[in-house]
Amino acid sequence: MLVKQISITFMSGPRDGDHKVFEVDTPPLVLTIGRREDTDICLNFDNQVSRLHAHLGFDGADFWLEDTGSRNGTFVEEFRLSDTERRSLHPGDLFRIGRTWLRLDPLPTDVTAPSDPVNDDDDDLPF
Repeated sequence: MLVKQISITFMSGPRDGDHKVFEVDTPPLVLTIGRREDTDICLNFDNQVSRLHAHLGFDGADFWLEDTGSRNGTFVEEFRLSDTERRSLHPGDLFRIGRTWLRLDPLPTDVTAPSDPVNDDDDDLPF
């Protein structure tokens, strides 16, 4: 699947239902997640989140989540990642940073691609 954008959906907390979309210009793409204002996915409302809590990456084929040695851990579904462990993610997977649940929703290229024009002069039509 060719991916042009990645969407992260907030599944809990004060931003529940919000989406954050990131362009994938050229992989690899590595997003920072944490409490600091300068992180790509800022969770400054969650006091269980470290300043730089985790990385979310896409290498052009696969997604992954990595804990950066956070105090309260990073979870994929119900499984806690060990410090600096990198775990594979798939579209639709839920993951938790602090108390905040998020979902990975990549958007395939063909979502925004224009369709081919219809040719009315096509003699190969069966009718």
